[in-house]
Amino acid sequence: MNNFRSNLLRFKLITFDVTDTLLEYAMRPERYYAQTITSVLHPSMGLSIDEKSIANVFSSSFRMLKTKYPNFGHGRKQLEQDVENWHWWWRMLVERVILDVTKRNRGDIPAALLTKIADQLIDDYMSDTHGVCWKKRSGVDEFLRKLKYNQEASAMSSVLGIVSNFDPRLERILRNNHMYATDGERGMDFIVTSYEAGVEKPDPAIFGIALEKAKYLANFNIHPHEALHIGNLCREDYLGARAAGWHALLVNMTIKHRDEVFRQAVPLQHMFPDIPELLTSLDYDPTFPW
Repeated sequence: MNNFRSNLLRFKLITFDVTDTLLEYAMRPERYYAQTITSVLHPSMGLSIDEKSIANVFSSSFRMLKTKYPNFGHGRKQLEQDVENWHWWWRMLVERVILDVTKRNRGDIPAALLTKIADQLIDDYMSDTHGVCWKKRSGVDEFLRKLKYNQEASAMSSVLGIVSNFDPRLERILRNNHMYATDGERGMDFIVTSYEAGVEKPDPAIFGIALEKAKYLANFNIHPHEALHIGNLCREDYLGARAAGWHALLVNMTIKHRDEVFRQAVPLQHMFPDIPELLTSLDYDPTFPW
């Protein structure tokens, strides 16, 4: 038995985060936002937006809206009759960003133009027709190929899934990137998004929902200690999974000051700069330090 298989043999369920774990942005969001906004506003109003301006306001607008309406507006009273809450949430975010960078007040830019821009961005990040929004992280295809091979070769197959703080567009995004099981394709067996679950990581409840879904699909019992989650955020992915009784690993970690206190709670042997490094460790270490 190879080391990769023996190191993972204890797990009946392996789940992943998505953004900056399996997928990353193919183009910096601030650049794509600037291009899209300018393409609509310049012909109509002569307004052009640069990506630096978008970068300066996007994060603060995102945090503010996330604080006021957590989990993409899930569970709130229907905010607009014609759209789901998560769609309204992204519309509101785009509108705030546009008004901030153009220094305009609500009403200065026709509502129809704001809606047109927001809906285009929402759809583009879901359909990604031109492949400019998302791309796979390095090593993802090889890692998933080996996991699916283990599924087929093992007497007790593991279930593969996604646990992500995301809205309902995620299934379409994963299908577009050939990472969700379809006819004749290898991919994830199930997806749990925070919006559809009604709870966000690091709440252990979302991992409990994933565990129950995996049990149903596998038709055999799976205990929390038989589950592994791989993500890129200390608090949401590692500590959230551990609080649910799971094992966890971190890859592709970004240096953020606010994560330092959480990082101290993660053993060094459970953190990897990228998926190829994790794959190498699982391949060559005969006794991975779980």
